Amino acid sequence: MIKHNISETGTAFSEIRNLPKLELHAHLNGCVRLEHLADLVDTSTLPDPSQMHDLPTTFAFMAAVSSLTRSPAILRVVLERVLRDFESDGVVYLELRSGPKKSEEITKREYIQCIIDVMRDYKGRLIPRFIVSIDQSKSLDEMIENAKLAIEFNKLSPFCVGVDLSGNVFAANKHNTLHVLRMCREAGLKIACHIAEEKGINDHTSDILHDVCADRLGHATMIDPNSVDGKFVRDKSIPIECCLTSNVLGKTVASYGEHHFNVWRNVGHPVILCTDDSGTFNTSLTQEYMLAMKHLGVSVEDLREMNRRAVEWVFDDSVKEELRSRLSNQRIK
Repeated sequence: MIKHNISETGTAFSEIRNLPKLELHAHLNGCVRLEHLADLVDTSTLPDPSQMHDLPTTFAFMAAVSSLTRSPAILRVVLERVLRDFESDGVVYLELRSGPKKSEEITKREYIQCIIDVMRDYKGRLIPRFIVSIDQSKSLDEMIENAKLAIEFNKLSPFCVGVDLSGNVFAANKHNTLHVLRMCREAGLKIACHIAEEKGINDHTSDILHDVCADRLGHATMIDPNSVDGKFVRDKSIPIECCLTSNVLGKTVASYGEHHFNVWRNVGHPVILCTDDSGTFNTSLTQEYMLAMKHLGVSVEDLREMNRRAVEWVFDDSVKEELRSRLSNQRIK
């Protein structure tokens, strides 16, 4: 089990845990904890999470989890547990993302419908929403298939709020990626893009940034705020979703103290702390906030203000007023 050396006792942890929070970058399969699955399937086939030491081993673990959650019955139970997990951590609004999965037991359409049904029927104070992930390493036909499903469900349900560009950028076809993102933009979908998470493929990053102008950026680890791309991001005020533990354990950032969250925050750019894969990395939004306080000099008031600002970046415009009201209170009620 991955350890973070953050005490879960004491007034500081309790205060942060009770802080109303927004989670805008979380992958469904990455948020599944072993205890969520233990009574449902044989977890002995899963890789040892303590052995994850870079992005490839992380992706392998998430793929293994995904293979165990492709029956509707298991998916429903696991998703309900993931939602409870976030609510118990003080999260009041969650955008959970996943690529539509298919198996002998479920089609891609049924997979999305199952997630939406669980979110619709969820009883709690958490407001859950779903983002359809489009894996840019897949074929153009599969990317278009996922985009069409996102467009369809966005029209049918208030719970499907946008798309996420994900997948191995080194295996991506830039022209296919741009074609599909333009298709989503023309349909009026909100777009979050994993971008510049690793070194390389600079022209791919630039083209996506300047052509599509995403609504939010995931990671943006390798973008210098003073570069051409960085200045574009700043001029457009595109919020950046920052995931401390994910980047450190994935070895795209050397240490917590060197995380680019502060680089962007210090130039006044909109940033939001997220978990990315809370189950895979044995973390929580409270843990990420505590790490930011410990290593990056972030105060409790900074965290409150970060969440208040982030209300304007959520993909569901219909809940913004409710969130503003709930975040005006310092504690969850």
